[in-house]
Amino acid sequence: MKSEKGVSPAWRWAALSIRARLSMSYAAALGMMLVIYAAFVYTTVRERFGVEIDHRLDQEVEIAEQALVRDATGQLSWRMPGERVDGYVTLANMLWVDVHLTDGTLVYRLTGGYAKNRNPEALPFGRRAPGFFSTRLSSGVSLRVLQREVEVDGIRAVIRAAFPEEQIERELASLLWVLAVGLPLAIGAAGIAGYWLAGRALAPVSKMTDEAQSITADRLHARLPIANPNDELGRLGTTFNDLFARLEGSFEQLRRFTSDASHELRTPLTVIRSVGEVALRERHDEAGYREIIGAMLEESDRLAQLVQSLLTLARADGGRIPLNPAPFDLAELGEETASHLQILAEEKSQQLLFDNRAGQLPVMGDRSVMRQAVLNVLDNAIKYSPEKGPIRVVARCDNGRAILEIEDSGPGIALEHRAKVFDRFYRIDSGRSRKEGGFGLGLAIARWAVEANGGRIVVQRGDPGGSVFRMTLPLSKQAD
Repeated sequence: MKSEKGVSPAWRWAALSIRARLSMSYAAALGMMLVIYAAFVYTTVRERFGVEIDHRLDQEVEIAEQALVRDATGQLSWRMPGERVDGYVTLANMLWVDVHLTDGTLVYRLTGGYAKNRNPEALPFGRRAPGFFSTRLSSGVSLRVLQREVEVDGIRAVIRAAFPEEQIERELASLLWVLAVGLPLAIGAAGIAGYWLAGRALAPVSKMTDEAQSITADRLHARLPIANPNDELGRLGTTFNDLFARLEGSFEQLRRFTSDASHELRTPLTVIRSVGEVALRERHDEAGYREIIGAMLEESDRLAQLVQSLLTLARADGGRIPLNPAPFDLAELGEETASHLQILAEEKSQQLLFDNRAGQLPVMGDRSVMRQAVLNVLDNAIKYSPEKGPIRVVARCDNGRAILEIEDSGPGIALEHRAKVFDRFYRIDSGRSRKEGGFGLGLAIARWAVEANGGRIVVQRGDPGGSVFRMTLPLSKQAD
């Protein structure tokens, strides 16, 4: 249901601040509990008053019964009102006590302590069942009455004791007035205290909000202030700080990637432009033009390879390279790839050896994608191994995992570079990498290919030198 202005109460509530909602909720919850408690107190006090009145009436009737005697004429008589009976002063807590014979004849009617300075109205006698009852006189006075039949020396009589309920009503009214005044004050104080407490509890949120508003793409190094990392707000702030750290790393990686890609793209384009300008500025014979065109084609090939590698990584990041998992033999794939690149190793007089220590290594994955990973790592091994240096491809099994290791005899990779060697455009020796024709993308593609097939690739220093690239995949439960 919407209000007159078309805004529902739920929307109005949602428009309030968290601090205001917490304060109002706290005050409402406390107010509800106080109302329930006040109702319980009022009911308990009222019942207690009723029990106390009935107890007084019962005591006075017993005292009156003990005060009745049969005199020498055979009539009922009353001891002196001032006399004590069993330690009690008769009628001290009553409005009046009367004694009637069973035929309604009034024997005695005595006023009590509550009848002081007043002329209490008599209650007409009537036959009714013994016990307690409440009644109202014609004057409007409410009475609580106990009526009991007694027998004194063979004479039956009816004793009635009355207590004015107006006294209790005044006390209950005073209690209601105190509750009616105190409850709103308590709820208002609770609301104010709740608003203050909510403000203190949400103060870290305000600080985090102010700091978060100042964080931009140029200030991703900034972090949210955390007062207590162990509470809910602290854990939320820690989560956001972790998010900012990941964003900072992603932005930094994107900047570095953009810078490196621009540099790599600019180099072949500059060479092509320079060679073309030289060709146009000077005359050359046929051999000279062939050399110029060959240089331009070589740089075009490098540019095409770079664009293809960038496209592969972009499609991999976007999940647009479909994988076709199927059972294949990892050992066979390693041997096949080594045989295909044997001609490159022979050009440098290198020894490319394949060592199969496991027979078959059945795995589940996309064979063509995995072949690209093995091809890139093995091509790197050939590039960075010296002439006549040995290169080994080892296939083995360890604890339910298929392992393919490629060990080169190059200069090795220092420990501080091993964690970054799979990053895009990362080079340990940038000058040598360009000379060898690499772009720093081959290992990045290899890592994606291995991880896309559920595996892992790591690098470590070889023994006695060089590097060992280890690709690990889980063994398939069924062989090829």
